[in-house]
Parts: sequence; C-alpha cells; structure tokens
Amino acid sequence: MVRKIMICVVLLVCYGQSALAEGRIYEHDPERTHCTLWDNLRLVWPQTIMGREPAKCRRKAVQPTKLAVICRLRDQYIDKDTGSRMCVYRKQGRGDEEEVVSLSPSLSCQRTYSCRADD
Repeated sequence: MVRKIMICVVLLVCYGQSALAEGRIYEHDPERTHCTLWDNLRLVWPQTIMGREPAKCRRKAVQPTKLAVICRLRDQYIDKDTGSRMCVYRKQGRGDEEEVVSLSPSLSCQRTYSCRADD
C-alpha cells in the first residue's frame, strides 16, 4: 500500500503540470463570413471568353441571432386595471432584457417564442 502511494506521488511530481485555461468570446466579423448564395449564372460566348469568369458572392451569411432571438417565459400575471393576462419573457443572451406581452385572460402564455432581435 505504501509502495503504491509512493509511486503515485513520484508520478505526480514528475509529470504534474499546471493547466492554463482561457475563455474566449467570438464576435461576428462581416468581412470573414462565408457565402450563402453564389452568382453562378455564367455569361456565354461572345460576351466573355468561354464563360470562365469567377463566380461572385451575392449574399453573405448573417448571424442567427440577428434574425430572431428565443424568448422564454419568466412570469405571468393578471393586470388589475385591464383584466388581461400579462406574459413576461426574457430574451436569451447576455443581457437581462425583458419583453411583456398582453393576452386575453382565457389564454395561456407560450413557454417560448421567436421575438425580434434588437440591434
């Protein structure tokens, strides 16, 4: 038993190295995005030389969070003044932005929905 402990201690001392970790947040760079729609309608002779001009990018990729953001239900209550059901949603992401939607009191709030992305 003592022998096993000594072997483990020697191995830890000889091969034990500290690990360094780093957190990174990647930002969207519109110059380096991939192309989602190529212009591959080639011109034919005599407009170009054998129709061999390079294809051009017509549409670059857009961040999915720029199109829509998922909002999740955080709270719901009945407003005393109007009598309508108020659904409080929190947007996904780093911020604590909330969005309030009013509904008829007989309806229930959705758990999630695609809300607008603010720029």
